[in-house]
Amino acid sequence: MFLAEIIGVGDELLYGETVDTNTAEIAVSLQPYALEIRRTLRVADHLEALTEAVREAWQKARLVVLSGGLGPTPDDITREAIAAALGERMEIDPQVLAWLEGIFADRGWKMPQANRKQALKIPSATWIANPRGTAPGWWVHREGKDLVSLPGPPAEWRPMWAELLPRLGLPAKPYRQVAFKTFGLGESRIVELLGDLFQRNGAVEVGTYAKMDGVAVVVRGEPGPVEALAAQIRPLLGEAVWGQEGDTLPALALQLLEGRKATLATLESMTGGVLGALLTGIPGASRNYLGGLVSYSLEAKSQLPIPLEVAAQHGVVSAAFAEAMAVAARGLLGATYGLSTTGVAGPETLEGQPVGTLFVGLAGPEGVRSRHFRLPGASREMIRQRAAHAALAFLVSELR
Repeated sequence: MFLAEIIGVGDELLYGETVDTNTAEIAVSLQPYALEIRRTLRVADHLEALTEAVREAWQKARLVVLSGGLGPTPDDITREAIAAALGERMEIDPQVLAWLEGIFADRGWKMPQANRKQALKIPSATWIANPRGTAPGWWVHREGKDLVSLPGPPAEWRPMWAELLPRLGLPAKPYRQVAFKTFGLGESRIVELLGDLFQRNGAVEVGTYAKMDGVAVVVRGEPGPVEALAAQIRPLLGEAVWGQEGDTLPALALQLLEGRKATLATLESMTGGVLGALLTGIPGASRNYLGGLVSYSLEAKSQLPIPLEVAAQHGVVSAAFAEAMAVAARGLLGATYGLSTTGVAGPETLEGQPVGTLFVGLAGPEGVRSRHFRLPGASREMIRQRAAHAALAFLVSELR
């Protein structure tokens, strides 16, 4: 077992302006390999501090992975820090410089001088091509060790890391991971349900991870124990499980609609279009998703084909209004199913209902029904995102 260290670079990570999800994601990707991660670091855009962090990691670890600090601005100092820590001098690579100039020329721009530093490399490093940006990475293989430096934006570093990781020749270990995706259960409730099955004993590890689409219960470790434990855990989670690793709620909802040869229309209030955006983010969504309407103000809602007494008797933040919205959505677009959202995204309460209240309506050939949710969230945007996923989770549960 050898050591690996992961370093996230950037002031924004230390000041909390950006959550360092890169380090966690890279660490998870290393799980199938026989290595140990004893610590991860977040280091500011400070040359002396980063140089010392890289030097110390290089001395201790067999693998060092950095993310961030490969941009063109003066505070992007990861290259300089690695060069100083490894005692090498950077030089301009003419081919990479020409590649960078070509990117700007294709856009009709002259490359700023600041971008020249992105063509700098130490002799022992190999370039890692960046197909989505102007910041190529470095791969240093020296003294039987590896150091990898990646850009910070996930959309850029993910394909670079996926291409490089198998080439590092890391020793594999017997490994299996099973992930159950749930909705409607909090992490503490899941821990309570699992009881002694919530294990971390070396051979197997169970973890819960809260995400926008619910809580993922992940079992990972040696294949035999993982399979046995996952088989015990699955029944305890019951109908809260909507999918497994790799599944997404919008994709699953569209698959279920396709299986029924059915179509969907949406009428959104609280989610303000987020629900439609999630569905249209799936390639081929138009086969089953006809479209939707965002009806946000009371004035706009008054123009919907909904009896006025529904709002007068129950309010617009109610199960009755959500069901009426779903019926209206279905009728307006002639869809098999109509799905609606109404609730309180905050920051103020509405109609006496607290922030985080959500009612989802669903109308279809089987009739109309609704579900009430109370969603946690630190921000208005987080609540809207969770509300859209809650609506999809309700749809999936009803279509199964």
